Amino acid sequence: MIFPGITGIILAGGESRRMGSLKPLVVYNGKPLINWIFEALNPICSQVIIIANIGDFSELPALVFPDNYPGNGPAGGIEAGLSHCQTAHALFSSCDTPNLSTGFFNHLVKNHHDFEISITAHDGTNEPLIGVYSRLVHPAFKNAILSGDPHPPRIIRKFRWQEIPVYPDHDFYRPDLFLNLNTPFDLNY
Repeated sequence: MIFPGITGIILAGGESRRMGSLKPLVVYNGKPLINWIFEALNPICSQVIIIANIGDFSELPALVFPDNYPGNGPAGGIEAGLSHCQTAHALFSSCDTPNLSTGFFNHLVKNHHDFEISITAHDGTNEPLIGVYSRLVHPAFKNAILSGDPHPPRIIRKFRWQEIPVYPDHDFYRPDLFLNLNTPFDLNY
């Protein structure tokens, strides 16, 4: 089911220092990391955007944009994604969590309701880079960057936000759902 008011946004602009090579294009279980997230988002989003400062993503049918304000970490990626989003909401994911599935993303969208920001929560932690953001929060991310405080958790707390919990009894659940790949060692998981 495609949600017409949702744009999928893949954050792929990190510096990949710990990985040692361009992380979105590192092959994991037979395909680049970014492909795993694209294939999970594409069935439910009206469009998919990639935020990346370097790399060739031309094999994917997605628009690619760089950070508007390079060097501001995840807040810069969120700001750039929201600045190019043409729908009411954006469904964000980092590119280095290949086990996230369409069923998982569907769960996030269906439980977003009327919040301005919904982020994922699991095992006592939350994931500000995996969630649903209203396009209306864009000015706050831009202002935070321009004022020198690009810290997503602080920005998120300015809005009506929620954590959407993920539990083992969800049909899409798997123990390694939130596997995060940051180093070459992680690829052997």
